[in-house]
Amino acid sequence: MIRVRVPATSANMGAGFDTLGIALGLYNYISVEETAQGVQIINKNAGGYIPDGENNLIYRAMQRVFREVGHARQGLKIIQNSQIPMTRGLGSSSACIIGGMLAANVLSGRKLEYSDILDLAVEMEGHPDNAAPALYGGFCISAVTGGKTACKSIKVDSKMKYAVMVPDFFVATKKSRGTLPQRVPIKDAAFNISHAALFTAAMMTGDIGLLRTGVMDRLHQQYRKAYIEDMDTIFEKSYEFGAKATYLSGSGPTILSILDGGYQEFSNKMRQFFAGSAQAWSCRILPVDNIGAVVKSNI
Repeated sequence: MIRVRVPATSANMGAGFDTLGIALGLYNYISVEETAQGVQIINKNAGGYIPDGENNLIYRAMQRVFREVGHARQGLKIIQNSQIPMTRGLGSSSACIIGGMLAANVLSGRKLEYSDILDLAVEMEGHPDNAAPALYGGFCISAVTGGKTACKSIKVDSKMKYAVMVPDFFVATKKSRGTLPQRVPIKDAAFNISHAALFTAAMMTGDIGLLRTGVMDRLHQQYRKAYIEDMDTIFEKSYEFGAKATYLSGSGPTILSILDGGYQEFSNKMRQFFAGSAQAWSCRILPVDNIGAVVKSNI
């Protein structure tokens, strides 16, 4: 039996579109073992429909590794127990892909390095900003060139915590990405480059005062808010209640605020605010996960 624990992730991080991501202390627990034949997939606490056959994302990720290394498998039993909300912008798909690939790598004799697994995961996902922190943990800066992903993972001060605000509706990533323009003015591109660089420097040095400027964005948030009622007001309230930076997590609809204290007070005030909202929202304070995916095996 192989057991894998993969963290939730928050990607894009303001100006860091398809580039910056962080791992959070919320997990998908995956157990895998080879069987004589067939495919058995058991989902626990899934929180939504998950395919239980060969279309299952964990299974598909495992098959991608098996094909890569030439492993002839028999059958598989996969058990998933995920705490990560589906289709909410917290990396639920990346957790499945990374978990499946790590399990398959162990079953097939550990022939792939983590860098190889990241390349395969990015091939499936299309971008690295969720896959990299799911694998390596911490705050990750990633870039893809020629099919290869360069990634740097940075450990984050545990004093910084993350208020994850999740609504009771979802926005499909494909639909959300479809709202983005194919071309942007060079001034907007330059704006995001400078602000993403500033945000990265702030995260690396712990200069919390720069985070609010660093998450300013002109590439995706202004377009995606059409699907998230009261997004601007939620941002305003988060800063009023003490957030150091607030941004749309991934493609949304989850909104994330970075805090350096007053965690419970912030959470209480946001919950009070959400009580008057037309949509039901939750607010949960999470720590950073500086470890990334963890694999335990008895084979």
